[in-house]
Amino acid sequence: MARCISMTADLVLNAAWALVPVVILVAALRPLSNLELSSFVNLYGVPVTEETAIAMTRSLRRSKIARRAGLAVGLMLYPVLTGLGLRISDASILYGVIGYLLGAFSTALVPGSDRIEIRRASLVPRRIGDYVPGVVVVMLFVSVAVSSLAFAVYELEPHRVLPSFSGSPYSVAISAIAAVATLVAIRKLVTRSQPIATTGLVAVDDALRTQAIHTIAAAGIAVAFIGSSSSLLEMGGYAALGWLHVAGGVAGLCSLAGAWLGWRLRLAAWRVTRFVTP
Repeated sequence: MARCISMTADLVLNAAWALVPVVILVAALRPLSNLELSSFVNLYGVPVTEETAIAMTRSLRRSKIARRAGLAVGLMLYPVLTGLGLRISDASILYGVIGYLLGAFSTALVPGSDRIEIRRASLVPRRIGDYVPGVVVVMLFVSVAVSSLAFAVYELEPHRVLPSFSGSPYSVAISAIAAVATLVAIRKLVTRSQPIATTGLVAVDDALRTQAIHTIAAAGIAVAFIGSSSSLLEMGGYAALGWLHVAGGVAGLCSLAGAWLGWRLRLAAWRVTRFVTP
């Protein structure tokens, strides 16, 4: 009886999980709501005119579909490939996040207006600081430095337990890969060609670019600091010195807080205020 209940519960949970990507795709296809449009305007300060409203609605809906489609495909990747006989790591949440980010990145690189066939560099230089706070780059470097320092301390400091266990370098690699990939993606989005059209359409392009950069930067910081937290907790967990044991645990929790704060960057208001020549 207990076994039957357990099997039924597993079946229900698997069925519910299989429906999640379907629900995500259906929600992505619905029209853009006025709340979504007004939230975007409030965050990035785009002047609303007939021209910009049409461009924003079309581009935001396209971006939403791409991001959520990437999320759904990532969530389905493991069960689909497993069903085809291909074995990959069971990390559906990670695949979903990667798919979401790829959707945000790809739509930010593709022209968002059918009226603009040629894209070329703006007459005004664009810098990373135009689209995202400078603290983002600092946080990425800090996460890598903290992970590397924690790993070095773990290797050099006498271990309290499991002396034969070598400190895993994977956490350092996670922080480093997340930082490098985030900076490369941000740089690519900042330097991509910009339509030379009206001032309003350039403002829409800047806002959409900022939204994508904030999404990618938030995810990159979160992943990088999770890697740092893992390194710090491992270092503190096996430290022989009592104060280092406590310091590693506290610093690991602070690093997790940093990951949460970084993820919150997605919702940060940011307005590109540099002078733009259409």
